Amino acid sequence: MVNHDDRPRTGDKPLNTLTDSASEPLWHVLGVGAMGCLWAARLWQHPPLQHRVALLLRSAVTLADYRQHGGLTLEAPAGGAPLQVPVAAEQVSMPGPALRNLLVATKAQDVAAALVSVQHRLDACTRIVLLQNGVRVQREITVQYGADRVWCLSTSHGAWRRSPWHVVHAGAGSAWLGQLTHADAAQRRALLALLPEQAMQVRGDADIAVRLWQKFAVNCAVNALTVVHDCANGELLHRPAARQTLDALIEEIDGLLRALPPAPTLPDLRVSVHEVLAATAANLSSTLQDARAGRATELDHLNGYLLSLAAQHGLAAPLNAQLLQAVAQRTGASSS
Repeated sequence: MVNHDDRPRTGDKPLNTLTDSASEPLWHVLGVGAMGCLWAARLWQHPPLQHRVALLLRSAVTLADYRQHGGLTLEAPAGGAPLQVPVAAEQVSMPGPALRNLLVATKAQDVAAALVSVQHRLDACTRIVLLQNGVRVQREITVQYGADRVWCLSTSHGAWRRSPWHVVHAGAGSAWLGQLTHADAAQRRALLALLPEQAMQVRGDADIAVRLWQKFAVNCAVNALTVVHDCANGELLHRPAARQTLDALIEEIDGLLRALPPAPTLPDLRVSVHEVLAATAANLSSTLQDARAGRATELDHLNGYLLSLAAQHGLAAPLNAQLLQAVAQRTGASSS
């Protein structure tokens, strides 16, 4: 599944090379949640980029607040003193040259609107890198913007924010880059050269769709359930009621994915879920963090999307439906 030979090679000719004009940013980051801030900071630290990174912020008020703060503050997984990372920032609505590489780090439900907001700065050479959970938005944006322009980044890193511009890199993981259908190996290696390969353990993946579907399946089994039980990931294995629901949910999701035509063949889901829960036992899922903060969650792109696919193919998914309803009752949101 994994392409282990995705390092830049002599003779590769990347789009948007490091040698072209002056000091314009080589990366723009759209979305300043925990993951957006983490990746912006790590990109800024990546020596070949020479700090040519900028955040795209929604309003003049947000931009002024960011500049007053003096940039991002980053806490590394290994501890130590927080680092000031003075990433540049621009307002989304302002005119400017075409974006070269755009990392979209918004929630899945916000991606389409986020791309519309920068439409005036996209051209045929802009590379769009999506950093979202699920598989729905990646499929939709790839169709809309073209398989040659859209890239998917799947990560197991953990992050949370102490304050809007102070991010904690809470769990060191890995990241995988690929395209759903285009899969140009030379271009993948060229883009990897512009990513913080060592700091974020970024590798290329010629079968990124499989990795995205596997993470989607695990998230469908875990995220909503952590909201219902209001607990850290590992507690799902140790609370009897949660464990019983988890086991039944895994069985239902596994059966659905085996029957759904869009889904590839995946590794054993029970093993994958248990490995993730053991490795992230103390972590709070992003969905639980959003629910506790009163923010919209990505569940429409997780269990909600799984329900939609099941309905399209005449398959029953009662546990997923009940789970979404339970989350809606707990958070006061409307169920999918």
